[in-house]
Amino acid sequence: MNNFAYLLLYLLTDIIDVFLSVVLFMMLLRAIMSWLPLSQDNPIEEFLFRVTEPFIFPVRAIVERFESLSSLPIDISFFISFILLSIVVDVLSSFKV
Repeated sequence: MNNFAYLLLYLLTDIIDVFLSVVLFMMLLRAIMSWLPLSQDNPIEEFLFRVTEPFIFPVRAIVERFESLSSLPIDISFFISFILLSIVVDVLSSFKV
């Protein structure tokens, strides 16, 4: 590969890494805000839900198929999504030179 291809690959992995890191941060904020007594139409909470739910929903759809996991009192799909995204960020970070 030439230098341009390496630069393009580096920029692409860096952009994805930053984007997913921001999503992880928003997921953390969403979790913290879920513990606070806020009104139902809080715009910040609604924004965090809209941004992070596309990353959580596919895992939730899989988790709901397992009765033992779906009957837990907490949303385990949130934690699984968070861990999976963290792994992806770590893998992308390992490609940086």
